Amino acid sequence: MRLGRVAEVWRYPVNGLQGENLTASVVLTTGISGDHLYAIRDTRTNKVLDPKSYPFSWGESLGKPAMLELSAKLSGEPEGEHEVSIAASGRTICTTKDPEMNRLISAALGDSLELVRYPRFAESRVRSGRALHLLTTASLARMSRLYPGGDFNPRRFRPNIIVATEDDADGCVEEGWVGKDISLGGIRLHVEKANMRCKVTTMRQPGIREDPRILETIQRENGSNLGVLCTALIEGSLRVGDSVALA
Repeated sequence: MRLGRVAEVWRYPVNGLQGENLTASVVLTTGISGDHLYAIRDTRTNKVLDPKSYPFSWGESLGKPAMLELSAKLSGEPEGEHEVSIAASGRTICTTKDPEMNRLISAALGDSLELVRYPRFAESRVRSGRALHLLTTASLARMSRLYPGGDFNPRRFRPNIIVATEDDADGCVEEGWVGKDISLGGIRLHVEKANMRCKVTTMRQPGIREDPRILETIQRENGSNLGVLCTALIEGSLRVGDSVALA
């Protein structure tokens, strides 16, 4: 049964920063290749930064809303030769090949910080069935109808995959896929559970205003859930335009 097509693919090379919109990617059991590869850590508290304070499985994160003003892009092979560049307002402020990288990140966010490889993200996401976050255009359209004044820009929700659903799909259709396998081009995912949303969906980002009613609408109309979390069963290439179907 055809469900739609892949409309967008996103990855977030640095936890908490804006991500990059890809035309193609490799999907591994750990998620999109290069996703959540790095973290920014406070050198005084040893806590990992996140846009809001959040209890990770290994401890409390350090809330830093200004992170959403920065973006990260990765070039090269995540497990081999690569470079991550960090930008603000469309201007690159540093890269992982810059010896002044940590000083420049610290200056941008206002603390003593360092960028580090952080495999705990992948390990935790796999254990909890959160390796991939999938969201449909049908869900976004439903929320927009329920709150016409709201800007349900997909960037608020930090998905890995956006599926453009069939014309007759209505509502949060991906929640009906929970417990099932879906194929996207040559890969296969198991849809584990609905994704419970948090305050980050309401926060200001470049081109997106702060709006508490975004989360209030999701809480009231859909039990705080929007989108689903998936595990990769079959690895492979994923491209914008790939067909999505029940496996």
